[in-house]
Amino acid sequence: MRLKTLLFFTLFGYSLFLFSQSPEIDSLKILTENAVSDTIRIDAANLLARKYRSIDLEKTFEYAEMALTTAKKIEDLSRQANILNYIGIVHYGLGNYELTLDYFYQVLSIHEQTQDSVQLAVIYNNVGLILTDLGRFEETIEYYEKSLKIKLNKGDDIGVATTYSNLGLVYDEVGKIDTAMYYYRLSYNIDKKENYIEGIYADLSNIGDNFMKRENYDSAKKYYEGSMSLMNQIEEPYYKAELLEKFGDVNLAQKEYERAKEKYTLALEMATEIGAKQIIGNTYKGLSEVDKALGNFKSSLEYYEKYVAIQREIFNEEQAQKLAQVENNFQIQTRENQINLLNKEAEIKDLRLDNNQMLIYWMGGIIALIIFIIILQYRKNSYKTKTNSILQAQNDEIKEKNKNIMDSILCAKNIQQAILPDDEKLKNVFNEAFVFSRARDVVSGDFYWFAERDEKVLIAAVDCTGHGVPAAFLNVLGNTLLNQIVHESNVLSPSKILEELNDHVIDSLKSNKVYVQVDDGMDIALCMFDRNTKKLSYAGAKRPLYFIHKSELNVVKGDHYPVGGMLYETKRNYNQHELQLQSNDLIYMFTDGIVDQFGGESNKKFMYGRLKKLLNEIVGLPLEKQKEAIENELISWQGSNEQTDDMLFIGVKV
Repeated sequence: MRLKTLLFFTLFGYSLFLFSQSPEIDSLKILTENAVSDTIRIDAANLLARKYRSIDLEKTFEYAEMALTTAKKIEDLSRQANILNYIGIVHYGLGNYELTLDYFYQVLSIHEQTQDSVQLAVIYNNVGLILTDLGRFEETIEYYEKSLKIKLNKGDDIGVATTYSNLGLVYDEVGKIDTAMYYYRLSYNIDKKENYIEGIYADLSNIGDNFMKRENYDSAKKYYEGSMSLMNQIEEPYYKAELLEKFGDVNLAQKEYERAKEKYTLALEMATEIGAKQIIGNTYKGLSEVDKALGNFKSSLEYYEKYVAIQREIFNEEQAQKLAQVENNFQIQTRENQINLLNKEAEIKDLRLDNNQMLIYWMGGIIALIIFIIILQYRKNSYKTKTNSILQAQNDEIKEKNKNIMDSILCAKNIQQAILPDDEKLKNVFNEAFVFSRARDVVSGDFYWFAERDEKVLIAAVDCTGHGVPAAFLNVLGNTLLNQIVHESNVLSPSKILEELNDHVIDSLKSNKVYVQVDDGMDIALCMFDRNTKKLSYAGAKRPLYFIHKSELNVVKGDHYPVGGMLYETKRNYNQHELQLQSNDLIYMFTDGIVDQFGGESNKKFMYGRLKKLLNEIVGLPLEKQKEAIENELISWQGSNEQTDDMLFIGVKV
């Protein structure tokens, strides 16, 4: 499903009767030359630019620049913004995204001066759309959030839903499918409340797409069916064909081949009527796969050849045009060269030089050529030597800088290890315990935290946003704040600790005026164990607690929001769970780097189900053996893949 918000611009109000009557080009030209006021001249030139767009782009830009120059002369910011916005849209239609963005930035600068919140919301959204096309997704999110903030303040519910949907599409694009789903559902709830049919149709389709990425085909089908139930109320045939094609993909994935063929055939008919080549190509590919599964290999091959042909048509039209132009130029140049060559040959034949004179000419030419080659080779060798010298110096400089950077990172690692608690403290408290930690980079964003107060022991598995050096800074901040909350403020309740930590993290990042990502924060599983009563208190921020009681694996889920991050309300309450444990019960806490690791024969994530199965298999082993089994299983699963994220796994036996 496409972005729900398309680029648009708002014409400023025209007070003149002639604008409402769509005047002819000649009349507008007269006005630009003889208008009694600059504002009339601007408006006439502006309309001329729009009328020429489908006729003569050169004239479009000429009259747009004329209008812009006059608007700047009289310092009319509203008209300047409108004209700049239109020029940007024209460049967008030509595929000049960088130029479009440049003009939109100029519009943004004007609206920030005038503090026109409605227009700011529009231009923030438009800048986000262009940045999406340019693949600059982090900046896209930043501008969408600015637009969202204004729409929320204005009570523009449909606009808010649209921006939520756009945010979901961006997060889907960068692979954050959980965050994308969160925004899709926000958009759907608003559209449902407002009974905005087009929005509901898009929301349900987007959610279906999200489930397709998860390979959860049953859920994808459910939401596609919901979207399809609104199809008769949607005017846009492209959306209908697109939805049918995606529904066919679900049927194909679930081996419902006849249903898939039905959907693909309908999608192909609709797409052919409107010339939607991308959908036509996708349906040909789907029909090819259906017939292949049904054993109809001849028709499967025919459909696949059609798919290849349409893909070639889509992606190579522009290249073909350029190639044709290049070949044409080459043929022209070849003919010119042939003519020149014939002329030279004729001139040579007309010369009446004797053999001795010709020999002198040839010898002189050969000697000159040899001298020229020697000089050229000498200069080439000199340049090469000089270039190699410069490159070697630059290479040495880069090596030195890399060494300094790596030394700094290793120093940071040593500092991090010195700050964080030693695993042996945990082993001294419990009968058996282990901490398995593996950083994706040199320093880790995941960390294990431990504290003792009298007979109470606190343990936490913490996953900071991201990995590497940025996550390591959050790592140190989190460790420091946890120690302050427990040792200085004497807060021991896990839920209260998380609430205090959330407040401190948000305040710390804001007060230091650092650039904060919207999801900068921590996912935490936090336990307090009373050694006298064997009572365990647990609170979690997006991280679960696994415990084994009487050889049975149990799961306690944490709350759905993290500590820190700007996607949720600043003030958050975390639920606390109380468990009565017995001797030999096992407690496990871990970060999502374990379950998110890609590998196996199908290169999929490790997933929670596989982890539960592994724990049930090794439950009878001593904890050190369990640690070895978990590490070996992860190494085997990962294979030749790179490590996806930092990993942390804590195991404790009561």
